[in-house]
Amino acid sequence: MNKPLRFSIVLLPIIIFSFFAKVLLVEEDEKFLKFNAKNLPFFELNDLDGVAVKSQSLDGIKLVNVWASWCITCLVEHPFLTKLSDENIQIVGLNYKDSSDKANAWLQKNGNPYIFSIYDPRGDLAFDLGVTGAPESFLLIDNQVIAHIQGEMTQRKWETIFYPLINKARNTK
Repeated sequence: MNKPLRFSIVLLPIIIFSFFAKVLLVEEDEKFLKFNAKNLPFFELNDLDGVAVKSQSLDGIKLVNVWASWCITCLVEHPFLTKLSDENIQIVGLNYKDSSDKANAWLQKNGNPYIFSIYDPRGDLAFDLGVTGAPESFLLIDNQVIAHIQGEMTQRKWETIFYPLINKARNTK
């Protein structure tokens, strides 16, 4: 076998592996840099207490957290959300494809960091937001979705993605 052919047989898998590693292992911060702000989809739903909630009621700065009583990772991130709530961060829950009884029992047992939780039993609002599963979090500023992460909200994600945007929004008002 000639040298160029051997070289290509070795080099080609390395190039393919490098490409897929780069695509699949992109850090959340890099994904955010490419995020384009969009309007919050219009909706009219109830919260878990049966009170009507409309998209227009989410003005100001809000963290929207998609959660469900069946979601294990939601339970893992819950103490961090409670900490944020204790620091006066307004968090709106989006209860996703759940039963209201189970969701309310879950909040009763684990604590409630949300100012309210929008009840989305069929996942219609979640679908319109582009949710792929729970948990996910969105940063809203005046009904504009300006940031979105999939998976558990962590201290690092909070400090590197959401908190700088909140500070910027507060300082420009």
